[in-house]
Amino acid sequence: MGSEASAATRGSAVRLAAEVGSRVLAMATVFLLSVGLGVEGWGTWAALAALAAIAAQLANAGTQEVACRLLLARTVSLRALMSARVILSAVVLLASAVTALAARLGLARPGALLLAILTVDAVLVGWVEFLGTVLRARGRRGQEAMLLVLVRAAALAGVALALSGHVDLTMVALAHAASGILPLALGLHLVRAAPAEVHADASPRAIDALRASWPLAVNSGLALARLRLEVLALFAWRSPAEAGLFALALKLVEALNGIPGAIAAGALPALTREAVAQGGPQARERTARTVALLAVPGAALLFLLAPRVAAAWSPAYAPAAPYLRILGLALVPMFMNAVLLHALIAAGRALRVPALTALRVAAAAVLALALIPRLGATGAAWGFLASELVLLWAASRACARARFPVPVASALTWGVALASGRPQRKEAVRT
Repeated sequence: MGSEASAATRGSAVRLAAEVGSRVLAMATVFLLSVGLGVEGWGTWAALAALAAIAAQLANAGTQEVACRLLLARTVSLRALMSARVILSAVVLLASAVTALAARLGLARPGALLLAILTVDAVLVGWVEFLGTVLRARGRRGQEAMLLVLVRAAALAGVALALSGHVDLTMVALAHAASGILPLALGLHLVRAAPAEVHADASPRAIDALRASWPLAVNSGLALARLRLEVLALFAWRSPAEAGLFALALKLVEALNGIPGAIAAGALPALTREAVAQGGPQARERTARTVALLAVPGAALLFLLAPRVAAAWSPAYAPAAPYLRILGLALVPMFMNAVLLHALIAAGRALRVPALTALRVAAAAVLALALIPRLGATGAAWGFLASELVLLWAASRACARARFPVPVASALTWGVALASGRPQRKEAVRT
């Protein structure tokens, strides 16, 4: 079991390094877009990109999230996963092409062409990330890291080139989408070159891959809605400018939220082996503690520095500081929720994950309906925080019922101790 904890730490470290590098590049792209397009233009981009990401999840169908477990468990082959993605991607791309044609003919609403291009872009990036997951399952963590960094760097270069020519939103989106072609080609080459054992028991049928992935397909769509619902509500009920301010604050928090996702994803193989062996909780304890040691101090720091961060980003986004301060508090439940949901996947309780995410989205929808029309982005921020706390409570109970509990309370005790500068005794981590 000690070796599984060490394996979880190594896997998390590599994945975290890749995630940090790619997130830095992604935020540089967000900076160029938000400053170059202006608050209203950025608000329109953020809202339509949110819809595009949700639509593109139809091409993913949960295959990326479940690929590591299926390939390690040797129940479904890579061929089955790839076939499922090819079929679904073709459907999404065809729908995008029809939407783009309708927009060019004047038969669609304004923004339809931009939505179609952003959907194609999201599909391409999804393929790159899926291929990276396959490489991780085959022990090629370094290649996965390289691929993730490359796709973000290419997007940054594409956007920078487009904005330097003072083009409109559509041309910027085209440049962003075109940047994903090279990383996709490289990812396909690396997967072909990586050696893989052939297992007779692994199903080669696409339908079997979809049967295994559909719970996480539902969860992926809900998870995207989880991080975008408030932006869409503000765009629809308030204004593109207010949506742009909130979207910038949420992007900063979302960029940090990639850290626990990377740690938990890197530890997933070790967590899976721990669940199968039904042994001690070492991998869970170490993963939860690592995340908590980042979550609590990070939330405290962002709460204190939110006004400076927003103003330093751009004077036009200084009004986003109050929203960023509230969303900073949400980092604590967001970070721990990433660990809890990955623990459920490792324990073979993938069916519970979409139900929990649906509960979170339902809570967010109710709060958005109650708060956003009256309080605007401030209400959106408080609703976001409250719904993350709902998910934390429900996910903790689900892990306990699955007999795979995650020591959230003790892990957060370590985080509070670090944030307050007080030493933490070893006994306090026991649950």
